[in-house]
Amino acid sequence: MKRFIVAFIAAYIFTFFWGWLLNGILLKDIYAETPNLWRSQSEMLSLFHWIVIGQALVIFAFVMIYASGFAGGGVAAGIRLGILLEIAAIGMRLAIYAVQPFPGKLIVYGSISGLIEMIIVGAVVGAIYKPVAGRTA
Repeated sequence: MKRFIVAFIAAYIFTFFWGWLLNGILLKDIYAETPNLWRSQSEMLSLFHWIVIGQALVIFAFVMIYASGFAGGGVAAGIRLGILLEIAAIGMRLAIYAVQPFPGKLIVYGSISGLIEMIIVGAVVGAIYKPVAGRTA
């Protein structure tokens, strides 16, 4: 249980700051090109708790999946899980792109950065949730 909690906290901290860096800094100009698609800054801030909850649920699911089928594989297994989950997310982004007027470059940048994010999350979770020496499965 301790490994689960530590892996969750470490991965969540990374995801939170990665989201801020990516969406708040690096992609800020791309979001500004389509202001009609987004809530105002003040409205987003009033709903910020949903970002926190949403990110926590994604990381909780990631660590649960890792613990239930990938644990024991270390960093490589975490990276593999991250890539698999991001492939699913890219598929969802493409489906959303077909029905909502998001800029194509936002889908591309989001998919590339999502892959980087999930590889790092997987490496973090795999490094923390490694097998305990001397314990058998």
